[in-house]
Amino acid sequence: MKQPVISVIVPVYRTEAYLPRCLDSLLSQDFEDFEILAVDDGSPDASGGILEEYAARDGRIKVIHRENGGVSAARNTGLDAVSGAYIAFVDSDDWVEPAFLSSMYLALTGEGADIAACGYVNDEGDKHRVYTVEKRVTFGPREGLERMCYNDGYYVTTWDKLYKRTLFDGVRFPEGKLFEDTATTYLLTDKAEKIVLATGLGYHYVTNPDSITTGKWNPGKLDYIDAAEQMASYIENKYPDLKPACDRKRLHAAFSTLMQLVNSGVRDKEVERDLTQRIRALQKGVLSDQKAPKRDKMAILSLSFGFPAFAAAWRFYKKHIK
Repeated sequence: MKQPVISVIVPVYRTEAYLPRCLDSLLSQDFEDFEILAVDDGSPDASGGILEEYAARDGRIKVIHRENGGVSAARNTGLDAVSGAYIAFVDSDDWVEPAFLSSMYLALTGEGADIAACGYVNDEGDKHRVYTVEKRVTFGPREGLERMCYNDGYYVTTWDKLYKRTLFDGVRFPEGKLFEDTATTYLLTDKAEKIVLATGLGYHYVTNPDSITTGKWNPGKLDYIDAAEQMASYIENKYPDLKPACDRKRLHAAFSTLMQLVNSGVRDKEVERDLTQRIRALQKGVLSDQKAPKRDKMAILSLSFGFPAFAAAWRFYKKHIK
Protein backbone atom coordinates (compact mmCIF):
# COMPACT_ATOMS: atom_id res chain seq x y z
CA MET A 1 0.00 0.00 0.00
CA LYS A 2 1.09 3.54 -0.74
CA GLN A 3 2.48 5.28 2.31
CA PRO A 4 0.77 8.52 3.41
CA VAL A 5 2.69 11.77 3.06
CA ILE A 6 1.80 13.06 6.54
CA SER A 7 1.17 11.24 9.81
CA VAL A 8 -0.97 13.15 12.32
CA ILE A 9 -0.54 11.96 15.91
CA VAL A 10 -3.52 12.58 18.20
CA PRO A 11 -3.01 11.63 21.87
CA VAL A 12 -6.40 11.02 23.48
CA TYR A 13 -7.30 11.03 27.15
CA ARG A 14 -10.68 11.87 28.68
CA THR A 15 -11.82 14.22 25.91
CA GLU A 16 -15.09 12.63 24.80
CA ALA A 17 -16.79 16.04 24.71
CA TYR A 18 -14.21 17.51 22.34
CA LEU A 19 -13.01 14.50 20.33
CA PRO A 20 -15.67 14.41 17.55
CA ARG A 21 -14.99 18.07 16.67
CA CYS A 22 -11.25 17.35 16.54
CA LEU A 23 -11.62 14.31 14.29
CA ASP A 24 -14.19 15.99 12.03
CA SER A 25 -11.85 18.92 11.49
CA LEU A 26 -9.02 16.59 10.51
CA LEU A 27 -11.20 14.59 8.14
CA SER A 28 -12.25 17.88 6.49
CA GLN A 29 -8.69 18.75 5.44
CA ASP A 30 -8.20 19.91 1.87
CA PHE A 31 -5.00 17.83 1.88
CA GLU A 32 -6.06 14.19 1.76
CA ASP A 33 -2.86 12.15 1.71
CA PHE A 34 -2.44 11.62 5.44
CA GLU A 35 -3.07 9.16 8.23
CA ILE A 36 -4.34 9.80 11.75
CA LEU A 37 -2.65 7.85 14.52
CA ALA A 38 -5.12 8.21 17.39
CA VAL A 39 -3.51 6.98 20.59
CA ASP A 40 -6.04 6.12 23.29
CA ASP A 41 -3.97 6.65 26.44
CA GLY A 42 -6.09 4.41 28.64
CA SER A 43 -8.92 6.93 28.65
CA PRO A 44 -11.61 5.99 31.23
CA ASP A 45 -14.45 7.72 29.36
CA ALA A 46 -16.04 6.98 25.99
CA SER A 47 -13.10 8.33 23.96
CA GLY A 48 -11.85 4.88 22.95
CA GLY A 49 -15.25 3.92 21.57
CA ILE A 50 -15.55 7.19 19.66
CA LEU A 51 -12.18 6.51 18.02
CA GLU A 52 -13.26 3.03 16.93
CA GLU A 53 -16.48 4.41 15.43
CA TYR A 54 -14.55 6.97 13.39
CA ALA A 55 -11.95 4.40 12.30
CA ALA A 56 -14.72 2.16 10.98
CA ARG A 57 -15.90 5.05 8.79
CA ASP A 58 -12.53 6.28 7.49
CA GLY A 59 -9.55 4.03 6.83
CA ARG A 60 -7.09 6.87 7.36
CA ILE A 61 -7.69 6.62 11.10
CA LYS A 62 -5.62 4.04 12.96
CA VAL A 63 -6.44 3.56 16.63
CA ILE A 64 -3.82 2.47 19.14
CA HIS A 65 -4.99 1.55 22.64
CA ARG A 66 -2.43 1.62 25.44
CA GLU A 67 -2.25 1.83 29.22
CA ASN A 68 -2.31 5.34 30.61
CA GLY A 69 1.14 6.89 30.60
CA GLY A 70 0.57 10.58 29.93
CA VAL A 71 0.69 12.72 26.82
CA SER A 72 4.42 12.21 26.24
CA ALA A 73 4.06 8.43 26.29
CA ALA A 74 1.08 8.66 23.94
CA ARG A 75 2.98 10.87 21.50
CA ASN A 76 5.98 8.53 21.64
CA THR A 77 3.70 5.58 20.90
CA GLY A 78 2.44 7.44 17.86
CA LEU A 79 5.98 8.29 16.74
CA ASP A 80 6.88 4.60 16.82
CA ALA A 81 4.01 3.83 14.44
CA VAL A 82 4.21 6.62 11.83
CA SER A 83 4.36 5.88 8.13
CA GLY A 84 4.49 9.39 6.67
CA ALA A 85 7.55 11.41 5.71
CA TYR A 86 6.17 14.34 7.72
CA ILE A 87 4.62 14.48 11.19
CA ALA A 88 2.04 16.77 12.81
CA PHE A 89 0.47 16.69 16.25
CA VAL A 90 -3.08 17.64 17.20
CA ASP A 91 -4.37 17.50 20.78
CA SER A 92 -7.75 15.81 21.04
CA ASP A 93 -9.50 18.76 22.70
CA ASP A 94 -8.38 21.14 19.93
CA TRP A 95 -9.43 21.49 16.29
CA VAL A 96 -7.91 22.66 13.01
CA GLU A 97 -8.84 24.71 9.96
CA PRO A 98 -9.30 22.91 6.58
CA ALA A 99 -5.93 24.20 5.32
CA PHE A 100 -3.99 23.25 8.47
CA LEU A 101 -1.95 20.54 6.72
CA SER A 102 -1.86 21.94 3.19
CA SER A 103 -0.63 25.41 4.17
CA MET A 104 2.29 24.03 6.14
CA TYR A 105 3.11 21.28 3.63
CA LEU A 106 3.22 23.73 0.72
CA ALA A 107 5.32 26.20 2.71
CA LEU A 108 7.71 23.49 3.92
CA THR A 109 8.24 21.84 0.55
CA GLY A 110 8.24 25.16 -1.32
CA GLU A 111 11.03 26.54 0.84
CA GLY A 112 12.93 23.28 1.27
CA ALA A 113 12.47 23.56 5.04
CA ASP A 114 12.52 20.95 7.80
CA ILE A 115 9.85 22.53 10.02
CA ALA A 116 6.81 24.64 9.13
CA ALA A 117 4.73 26.51 11.69
CA CYS A 118 1.30 28.09 11.29
CA GLY A 119 -0.68 30.80 13.03
CA TYR A 120 -3.19 29.77 15.67
CA VAL A 121 -6.10 30.94 17.80
CA ASN A 122 -6.32 30.44 21.56
CA ASP A 123 -10.01 29.78 22.21
CA GLU A 124 -10.95 30.38 25.85
CA GLY A 125 -14.72 30.52 26.18
CA ASP A 126 -15.86 33.61 24.31
CA LYS A 127 -12.34 35.05 24.18
CA HIS A 128 -10.18 34.39 21.12
CA ARG A 129 -6.55 35.47 21.09
CA VAL A 130 -5.16 35.36 17.57
CA TYR A 131 -1.51 34.63 16.73
CA THR A 132 -1.40 34.95 12.97
CA VAL A 133 1.39 34.95 10.39
CA GLU A 134 0.96 37.76 7.88
CA LYS A 135 3.98 37.02 5.69
CA ARG A 136 5.94 33.87 4.95
CA VAL A 137 9.27 34.01 6.77
CA THR A 138 12.20 31.59 6.76
CA PHE A 139 15.11 31.37 9.19
CA GLY A 140 17.72 29.02 10.57
CA PRO A 141 17.92 27.19 13.90
CA ARG A 142 19.70 29.96 15.81
CA GLU A 143 16.98 32.49 15.00
CA GLY A 144 14.35 29.87 15.69
CA LEU A 145 15.72 29.28 19.17
CA GLU A 146 15.93 33.00 19.85
CA ARG A 147 12.34 33.48 18.70
CA MET A 148 11.20 30.67 20.98
CA CYS A 149 12.86 32.31 23.98
CA TYR A 150 11.05 35.60 23.29
CA ASN A 151 7.76 34.04 22.09
CA ASP A 152 8.33 35.96 18.88
CA GLY A 153 6.10 34.32 16.27
CA TYR A 154 7.70 30.88 16.67
CA TYR A 155 6.84 29.00 19.84
CA VAL A 156 7.78 25.92 21.86
CA THR A 157 4.35 24.42 21.17
CA THR A 158 4.38 21.08 19.35
CA TRP A 159 0.93 21.22 17.80
CA ASP A 160 1.23 24.23 15.44
CA LYS A 161 3.96 22.65 13.32
CA LEU A 162 4.75 20.17 10.58
CA TYR A 163 8.07 18.32 10.90
CA LYS A 164 10.24 16.18 8.70
CA ARG A 165 10.05 12.72 10.21
CA THR A 166 13.85 12.38 10.32
CA LEU A 167 14.10 15.15 12.94
CA PHE A 168 12.73 12.70 15.50
CA ASP A 169 15.61 10.26 15.04
CA GLY A 170 16.97 10.09 18.57
CA VAL A 171 14.40 12.55 19.98
CA ARG A 172 11.40 11.56 22.10
CA PHE A 173 9.13 13.34 24.56
CA PRO A 174 10.07 13.04 28.26
CA GLU A 175 7.61 10.65 29.86
CA GLY A 176 6.19 11.40 33.27
CA LYS A 177 6.79 15.14 32.91
CA LEU A 178 4.55 18.11 32.17
CA PHE A 179 5.51 20.81 29.64
CA GLU A 180 6.95 18.19 27.32
CA ASP A 181 6.85 20.67 24.43
CA THR A 182 9.36 22.96 26.14
CA ALA A 183 11.62 19.98 26.75
CA THR A 184 11.54 18.79 23.14
CA THR A 185 10.81 21.44 20.50
CA TYR A 186 14.13 23.26 20.94
CA LEU A 187 16.00 20.04 20.12
CA LEU A 188 14.00 19.59 16.91
CA THR A 189 14.52 23.25 16.03
CA ASP A 190 18.28 22.99 16.46
CA LYS A 191 18.38 19.91 14.20
CA ALA A 192 16.54 21.74 11.42
CA GLU A 193 18.49 23.53 8.70
CA LYS A 194 15.57 25.78 7.74
CA ILE A 195 12.26 26.73 9.36
CA VAL A 196 9.34 28.46 7.64
CA LEU A 197 6.31 30.28 9.02
CA ALA A 198 3.24 29.56 6.89
CA THR A 199 0.79 32.43 6.45
CA GLY A 200 -2.71 32.39 7.85
CA LEU A 201 -4.34 30.53 10.73
CA GLY A 202 -4.41 26.76 10.98
CA TYR A 203 -4.86 25.62 14.58
CA HIS A 204 -7.34 26.27 17.37
CA TYR A 205 -5.88 25.71 20.82
CA VAL A 206 -8.78 25.30 23.23
CA THR A 207 -8.13 26.26 26.84
CA ASN A 208 -9.74 23.34 28.63
CA PRO A 209 -10.22 24.01 32.36
CA ASP A 210 -9.87 20.29 33.07
CA SER A 211 -6.51 19.86 31.34
CA ILE A 212 -3.35 19.02 33.28
CA THR A 213 -1.62 22.34 32.73
CA THR A 214 -4.65 24.59 33.28
CA GLY A 215 -6.38 22.69 36.07
CA LYS A 216 -5.82 22.80 39.81
CA TRP A 217 -2.37 23.53 41.20
CA ASN A 218 -0.09 20.57 41.66
CA PRO A 219 3.69 20.32 42.18
CA GLY A 220 4.06 18.83 38.68
CA LYS A 221 3.59 22.32 37.27
CA LEU A 222 7.09 23.09 38.53
CA ASP A 223 8.30 20.84 35.68
CA TYR A 224 8.16 23.98 33.54
CA ILE A 225 11.02 25.49 35.55
CA ASP A 226 13.19 22.43 34.94
CA ALA A 227 12.26 22.16 31.25
CA ALA A 228 12.94 25.86 30.64
CA GLU A 229 16.28 25.66 32.44
CA GLN A 230 17.26 22.63 30.38
CA MET A 231 16.31 24.47 27.20
CA ALA A 232 18.04 27.71 28.20
CA SER A 233 21.25 25.97 29.27
CA TYR A 234 21.42 24.04 25.99
CA ILE A 235 20.94 27.19 23.90
CA GLU A 236 23.32 29.29 25.99
CA ASN A 237 26.07 26.68 25.74
CA LYS A 238 25.76 26.41 21.96
CA TYR A 239 24.99 30.07 21.22
CA PRO A 240 26.58 32.16 24.03
CA ASP A 241 25.41 35.41 22.42
CA LEU A 242 21.81 34.33 23.11
CA LYS A 243 22.24 34.53 26.89
CA PRO A 244 19.80 37.50 27.17
CA ALA A 245 17.18 35.47 25.31
CA CYS A 246 17.84 32.47 27.55
CA ASP A 247 17.46 34.57 30.69
CA ARG A 248 14.18 35.89 29.35
CA LYS A 249 13.02 32.26 28.89
CA ARG A 250 14.00 31.48 32.48
CA LEU A 251 12.11 34.54 33.69
CA HIS A 252 9.06 33.65 31.60
CA ALA A 253 8.97 30.16 33.13
CA ALA A 254 9.10 31.59 36.65
CA PHE A 255 6.37 34.14 35.96
CA SER A 256 4.19 31.63 34.11
CA THR A 257 4.38 29.23 37.03
CA LEU A 258 3.63 32.03 39.48
CA MET A 259 0.60 32.98 37.37
CA GLN A 260 -0.68 29.40 37.49
CA LEU A 261 -0.42 29.55 41.25
CA VAL A 262 -2.52 32.74 41.23
CA ASN A 263 -5.05 31.20 38.84
CA SER A 264 -5.53 28.22 41.16
CA GLY A 265 -6.25 30.42 44.16
CA VAL A 266 -3.68 28.50 46.18
CA ARG A 267 -1.14 30.18 48.46
CA ASP A 268 2.13 28.22 48.71
CA LYS A 269 4.60 30.55 50.33
CA GLU A 270 7.58 28.29 49.75
CA VAL A 271 6.92 28.14 46.01
CA GLU A 272 6.16 31.87 45.92
CA ARG A 273 9.45 32.61 47.66
CA ASP A 274 11.49 30.38 45.37
CA LEU A 275 9.96 31.78 42.18
CA THR A 276 10.31 35.36 43.42
CA GLN A 277 14.00 34.78 44.12
CA ARG A 278 14.48 33.39 40.62
CA ILE A 279 12.78 36.41 39.10
CA ARG A 280 14.80 38.91 41.13
CA ALA A 281 18.04 37.21 40.08
CA LEU A 282 17.07 37.66 36.42
CA GLN A 283 15.17 40.94 36.41
CA LYS A 284 18.10 43.33 35.97
CA GLY A 285 19.18 41.71 32.71
CA VAL A 286 15.63 41.42 31.39
CA LEU A 287 14.80 45.03 32.24
CA SER A 288 17.78 46.17 30.16
CA ASP A 289 16.96 43.82 27.27
CA GLN A 290 15.27 45.78 24.49
CA LYS A 291 13.84 42.58 22.99
CA ALA A 292 12.09 41.53 26.21
CA PRO A 293 8.31 42.04 26.07
CA LYS A 294 6.79 44.97 27.94
CA ARG A 295 4.54 42.52 29.78
CA ASP A 296 7.60 41.01 31.47
CA LYS A 297 8.76 44.40 32.66
CA MET A 298 5.33 45.32 33.99
CA ALA A 299 5.20 42.00 35.83
CA ILE A 300 8.59 42.70 37.41
CA LEU A 301 7.35 46.09 38.52
CA SER A 302 4.16 44.70 40.08
CA LEU A 303 6.08 41.94 41.89
CA SER A 304 8.39 44.55 43.44
CA PHE A 305 5.38 45.55 45.60
CA GLY A 306 4.96 41.97 46.84
CA PHE A 307 3.08 38.84 45.81
CA PRO A 308 -0.45 40.19 46.60
CA ALA A 309 0.18 43.19 44.31
CA PHE A 310 1.43 40.89 41.56
CA ALA A 311 -1.60 38.62 41.95
CA ALA A 312 -3.98 41.58 41.71
CA ALA A 313 -2.19 42.96 38.64
CA TRP A 314 -2.26 39.56 36.93
CA ARG A 315 -6.00 39.09 37.57
CA PHE A 316 -6.69 42.54 36.13
CA TYR A 317 -4.53 41.81 33.07
CA LYS A 318 -6.16 38.45 32.45
CA LYS A 319 -9.68 39.87 32.77
CA HIS A 320 -9.11 42.72 30.34
CA ILE A 321 -6.77 41.09 27.78
CA LYS A 322 -8.07 41.16 24.21
